[in-house]
Amino acid sequence: MAAPAGAAQCWVQASAVEFGVYDPFSPGPNHSVGAITVTCGGLAGAAVAYTIRIGTGSSGVHGPRTMRDGVAWQLSYNLYTDAARTLVWGDGTGASRMVADGYALQGHGVSRSYPVYGRIPARQNVAPGRYVDTLIVTVEY
Repeated sequence: MAAPAGAAQCWVQASAVEFGVYDPFSPGPNHSVGAITVTCGGLAGAAVAYTIRIGTGSSGVHGPRTMRDGVAWQLSYNLYTDAARTLVWGDGTGASRMVADGYALQGHGVSRSYPVYGRIPARQNVAPGRYVDTLIVTVEY
């Protein structure tokens, strides 16, 4: 179904939060930053407002999320809306937060990028390997 004439249309693109090598003997956490970019277009003056949610991934909860090695090991981590890594990015349930934004279009597409701050807590006893998790990003407008 096509959007009504003059209505805004939005697209989302997410870049991975890549932590690199995790050292279980390091005394500090491992940090990384990814991004979610939302691009909206429509007629000049059309209003657009949206919320961005990030799913729970394989853990089924927003805190802590877990990456898995595909065998038996898991590595706890989380994603945050703020650089201080205090506000868990989720879907608004429990203690998780969503990111919301809104603006009037200027007659051309507008792209806004939102950083996704990641942290793996220090000193987790895990085997060497490749740990991954898949999350669903939802933009509701």
